[in-house]
Amino acid sequence: MSSSGLIRWAAVGALLAAIAWLVSGLISLVLPGQGTEEVGTFSYYLLEILFSIASLGMLVAIIGFHTREAPNYGRLGTAGFFAAFVGVFFLLASTVATILAGREVLDWLFILGFLGTCVGFLLLGAATLRARVLPRWCGILLLVAVFGIPVYFALGNYGGAILYGLVWLGLGYGLW
Repeated sequence: MSSSGLIRWAAVGALLAAIAWLVSGLISLVLPGQGTEEVGTFSYYLLEILFSIASLGMLVAIIGFHTREAPNYGRLGTAGFFAAFVGVFFLLASTVATILAGREVLDWLFILGFLGTCVGFLLLGAATLRARVLPRWCGILLLVAVFGIPVYFALGNYGGAILYGLVWLGLGYGLW
C-alpha cells in the first residue's frame, strides 16, 4: 500500500474515532444515569465498546500522522508517535480485557496508557507544529487532545466525549 493510501485510511480511522466519541457523548447526555452504570449492564458494555472503537480509530490515525510526518519531525515526533501509539494501545487492551472479563481488570495498564497517551500527544503535537507538513491547526488539535483526555474523563457524562469527538473530527479532516 502506498503511503498516500495509508494516510487516507488513517483519516478514515480518525473519523471513525470521532464518530465513536460523538455517539458515546450523545448516549451519555441522552440516557439518564450514565457514568453510574454497573459493570455488566447494557449501557456499560455499549460505552466500553464505543471507547474501544474510538481507540482503534485513534491507533490507525496515529500511524497516519507518523507516515505523513516522519521524514520531517525528527526524534521528538518519533518519541511522540511511539508514546501515543503504545498509550492508546494500552487503553484499548485494558478496555477489551474488561469487556471480555465482565469486570474491571488491568487498571494499572489503563493508567499507563492514559499517561503514555498524554505524553505522546504532547510530543506529537509539538513535532507537528515544528515539522510544518500538516496545517498548523493539526498540531494545535493534537495538543488540545492532551487536555481533552482529562476533560473527557472529568466531563464524560456532560459532553466531554463530544468535545473529544470534535477534536478527532478535525484531525481526520487534516489527514484527509
